[in-house]
Amino acid sequence: MFRVLCLFAAFKAGILLDSGMLFPQESSSREVKELNGLWAFRADRSPTRNQGFQRAWYKSRLAETGPVIDIPVPSSYNDVTQDPNLRDFIGWVWYEREVVVPARWISDGKTRVVFRVESAHYYSIVWVNGVKVAEHEGGHLPFEADIDGLLREDPTTTTCRITIAVNNTLNLHTLPPGSIQYMKDRTMYPEGFFVQNTNFDFFNYAGIHRSVLLYTTPKAYVDDITVVTDFFDSTGLVRYNVSIQGATLVTLKVTLIDKDGHCVVSSNDTSGVLKVVDVKLWWPYLMHESPGYLYSLEVHLNAADGTSTYEDVYSLPVGIRTVKVTKNQFLINNKPFYFHGVNKHEDSDIRGKGFDWPLVVKDFNLMKWLGANSFRTSHYPYAEEILQMCDRHGIVVIDESPGVGIKDMQVFLLVGVVEGRRFRKQSLTLALFIITAASKNLYYLMAFTDIKKIFDSFSIVSISC
Repeated sequence: MFRVLCLFAAFKAGILLDSGMLFPQESSSREVKELNGLWAFRADRSPTRNQGFQRAWYKSRLAETGPVIDIPVPSSYNDVTQDPNLRDFIGWVWYEREVVVPARWISDGKTRVVFRVESAHYYSIVWVNGVKVAEHEGGHLPFEADIDGLLREDPTTTTCRITIAVNNTLNLHTLPPGSIQYMKDRTMYPEGFFVQNTNFDFFNYAGIHRSVLLYTTPKAYVDDITVVTDFFDSTGLVRYNVSIQGATLVTLKVTLIDKDGHCVVSSNDTSGVLKVVDVKLWWPYLMHESPGYLYSLEVHLNAADGTSTYEDVYSLPVGIRTVKVTKNQFLINNKPFYFHGVNKHEDSDIRGKGFDWPLVVKDFNLMKWLGANSFRTSHYPYAEEILQMCDRHGIVVIDESPGVGIKDMQVFLLVGVVEGRRFRKQSLTLALFIITAASKNLYYLMAFTDIKKIFDSFSIVSISC
């Protein structure tokens, strides 16, 4: 089981969530509003990079604090302007956008409204209408906050101002690590000039790299779904567990639906095993005539809390397959799997690490044209949308944590365990979990025995370096 380890904190009117964090989707009970597009942007170019906090830029419109420019979200800010100082900027940058929230989201007290950032590099703080609602460390995983209470403080207005401060500074305690070096030669550098040193071979792109959105659920909702699959002969086994939040009196219907929309098997329990007769297994690309076969696990919740009733529907793609590692083979569905793949980066021209659907689709077409059946996410977790594409196309993923360039043993032990609690449990394409990719120091191997004992409880297939 992989989960996100977020900083948990309660703020004045928003709650930073440490829960199942299912991928947002629209259904009969849920809505999604993307906030992608042009945001107002300002880099804090003060010597301390701290002027934005000292003058509380989040308390008013960003344009009132000084000059702003347009920056697209999602994207890295480094290459979208002609400013060389912004390309190499280290420190706090500020984003802002005014958003119109549907009135029914505010007036309906049975609706929960969540603000979500899919990823921002590296340290992020979020304010809504000047009120702090979230703070998150980590540049490659999503974080979110419940904000319906804040929105309902003034039900007469449906416009809210969202401010996000992002800092890309890397130090010995970040993933990946880095260090700040102040240049002392005054014949070459001005007072206070510093550079970011890193131990990896890729550019430290920065900004809001994936989607920003609002989504809704009922107050009582499906919080998490855990699925583990197996099969015996022609019968598939889907072990599932559904976590519910917001109510104690619930009725549940769990239905497994095939690719043609037919009900295969159902249950009324929050956890159990679904048996699938004549199962269609999930196979990698070029390993079967029908690769990437997915069922859909639909969870239908009815709940009551006092005088209120709630209904929630969530559908999770499920591929039925097994993964095993022997002394000399990697087996999928008990058959040897041979990795024919590539190392990938998210980088692209202009966009940096910004998520872009045309580029994603092009990459998948290139990989299949090459005959590739797998890739390695060097050196950090990718967007969930990419893993979902892998599920559909039968591409196996070597999914890495961003622990590249770690040189200090104590830091390795600390951040390796923290980053291990991941949210990838829903991705059936995950093959290996790599703690550190590029650092080959032999003394790391001494820690793997103890680290693996910890990670075994998360059902990780393998640990490698």
